[in-house]
Amino acid sequence: MNMNLVWIGVIFSIASTFLLVKYYGEILSGKQGHVFALAALFLSIVSSLSLFVVYRQWAILLNENTLNTKKLAESYGIDLKGIPLVPNWTYFAFVLFWFLSFLFPEVWLFSLLQVVFFVTFLHFLFEAARHLQEEKARLYRTLFDVEFRPIIKERNVLSVLLLTLITLGVYWLYLIVELSKEINEFLDADERTMKNLEVKL
Repeated sequence: MNMNLVWIGVIFSIASTFLLVKYYGEILSGKQGHVFALAALFLSIVSSLSLFVVYRQWAILLNENTLNTKKLAESYGIDLKGIPLVPNWTYFAFVLFWFLSFLFPEVWLFSLLQVVFFVTFLHFLFEAARHLQEEKARLYRTLFDVEFRPIIKERNVLSVLLLTLITLGVYWLYLIVELSKEINEFLDADERTMKNLEVKL
């Protein structure tokens, strides 16, 4: 995971929110706040584009590790069919409707579909991470008698959505950073384990 992009996305998102609040404050006081509006729009776009890359990296890295785990299992005659991949269509549908909602903000259906597909993407991502860690721990224990503890926390889409709404988006920004760190830590731990076992795919 590229943590630089993670922090750019999160910090710029916070900054654009503050500028947007400042813009509305200027409007309510009868002043022109176009500078704040343009700055908020710019930072929001940069933040969104950075986070698009981050979300894509989440799926790609987990899928790559899943495929490598299946190859390892197959080399020992074990068929791992219980690890799902994060489907690409959920991510690309989300991005498509984000752009459509950005271009046509008056069409509420685009915004709704953007949320629906992103929630679907998160559901598959959380499930893939959970199954991957369970199967990897079982595989390492069976083949090498090595304990591999879960690092990526189990999460539920509904609880994430609820906490995001309750905290007005703050929890989501926290989760972006936390999940990215967990994925990096998981991949590093897996790589160290493989090197210690001197297993070559």
